Amino acid sequence: MREIFLIRHAKAVDRENWKGDDCDRPLKEKGKIEFRAFAERIKNLFPEKITIVSSPCARAVETAKILSEIIRSDVKTTELLLPDADVDDYLKVLKKFEGDIAIVAHQPDLSIFLNELICVNPSRIKFKKGSIAKVSKKDGRFFLEWFMAPSVVEDIE
Repeated sequence: MREIFLIRHAKAVDRENWKGDDCDRPLKEKGKIEFRAFAERIKNLFPEKITIVSSPCARAVETAKILSEIIRSDVKTTELLLPDADVDDYLKVLKKFEGDIAIVAHQPDLSIFLNELICVNPSRIKFKKGSIAKVSKKDGRFFLEWFMAPSVVEDIE
């Protein structure tokens, strides 16, 4: 069974407060702290051997690097995951990287891709910043196993 983790980048500097290229927009310090704490709490939910693949945009790479430090996995980047990536781009990423995979990318692309995999209306899933969805592929079908946002984990502690 293949495990796929879809991760929205953590809280980034607001677009209206950023003067440069949007892809260079970094995480807020608060976003880094929140995502690190979240990833630490759920690190045991990730398989031992997993590939982390990120959008090359700064906010996604920073999120991926935080996760990589915690679960001890390398980060690879691909332009296939730039903002406005379509379902075919995500499918190419799944084909290119074998085994269990964590994809760090952007909205609304993640919701649209998740919808394609498991047939859930993307507007019904609130893919908040730093959220993670775990999807498993078994016998050629995809199943949503769980979906968590950092705030949910904080609320249950």
